Amino acid sequence: MSKTGKKVLKYGLNVALVVLITWFALHMIFKDNEPEKILEQIKMADARWLILAAVLMFLFATFESFILKYLFSGLKQKISYVKCFFLAWVEFFYSQITPGASGGQPVQIYYMGKCGINGFVSTMVCMLVTLTYKFMLVILCIVFIILRPELTIVAIEDVIVLFIIGVFLQAGFATFLLIAVTKPAFASWIINTLIKWGIGLHIIRHPEKLIAKANESLKQYDQASVFIRQNKRVLLNVFLITAVQRMMYYMITYCVTQALGIDCNWIDVVAIQLMLSMAVDALPLPGAAGANEIVFNRLQKQIFGPEKLAPGLLLNRGITYYLLALTGGVLSLIGHIWVFRRKVGETTNTPEGEAMMNEMIKEAEQDEAAEHVLIDAEEVAEAVEKADGE
Repeated sequence: MSKTGKKVLKYGLNVALVVLITWFALHMIFKDNEPEKILEQIKMADARWLILAAVLMFLFATFESFILKYLFSGLKQKISYVKCFFLAWVEFFYSQITPGASGGQPVQIYYMGKCGINGFVSTMVCMLVTLTYKFMLVILCIVFIILRPELTIVAIEDVIVLFIIGVFLQAGFATFLLIAVTKPAFASWIINTLIKWGIGLHIIRHPEKLIAKANESLKQYDQASVFIRQNKRVLLNVFLITAVQRMMYYMITYCVTQALGIDCNWIDVVAIQLMLSMAVDALPLPGAAGANEIVFNRLQKQIFGPEKLAPGLLLNRGITYYLLALTGGVLSLIGHIWVFRRKVGETTNTPEGEAMMNEMIKEAEQDEAAEHVLIDAEEVAEAVEKADGE
């Protein structure tokens, strides 16, 4: 089978897995409900609020293109907004159909290459987007826990294990990324220590390959650190845009409550949805299929009530996941045929961009040498041998 055929089969199996897991989760949740009653409540829902929810979903994904365009401009890259629009939707589509959203950015980087963006810039942009998203999720969770302490604590109790895992993964990853792009030498020490422990415990069998990958990542973190030091305002603005973007996403659930005629406060709805995101976003499931439905059923029951919980779940998940994935699939196909196949290999780097990139690489290399950012494989081996001898 060709490489392309294997990729198609892989993504096809992921989509089938999403459908199967979702069907099973919905069957377990709704097995004691009357389908006719649920469908009747959905038909009676206010279409105006559902249209607004769909618009927010579209804007949520589209705002990613604003962030991409802004970051590319900050790196002096010449790329059209149309291409940034399709790049954003490609990332969302593949994130929805791969476990833990792992496939989104690699495919996005591939298409950035098709647009003429070199690997240095594309990796930098994706890293900054990930950093702002992860950190913003943690910040918003803290803010809404402060705003609604009793509501969120009660909600968290129903999914305490998933929430603890989510906090550990999301907050831990966000904290490490922040350390990595602000204090690369400290991040290097953390990775170095973990590798030594892994070798000492015989968990890591091929340290050379791991150290090579770690050093490549540390170089990228150090380069991002240089960019952040030189462009603090750019990163601040990206944080603000990301905050607006995420709030659009969480307000979709509030629109669903209004469509079903539920009297509630938008702050309560958003607070619970943030707890849900923290609990399921990092799970290794395509689109958090199954887990999202089960956790929604537990957390949002205090907002939707027993009568409207089922239609609320179907409408909310239908818009935030299935409509998002379907729209992303269509726009990704259009982008692939109409945009990314044209002018393959075109140069997007401006002379200013080339100069800026070279300066960042040079400064990062100076940091690596002065602060010992990169991991020395021989040093690691000597340390492990010494520990074994003792």
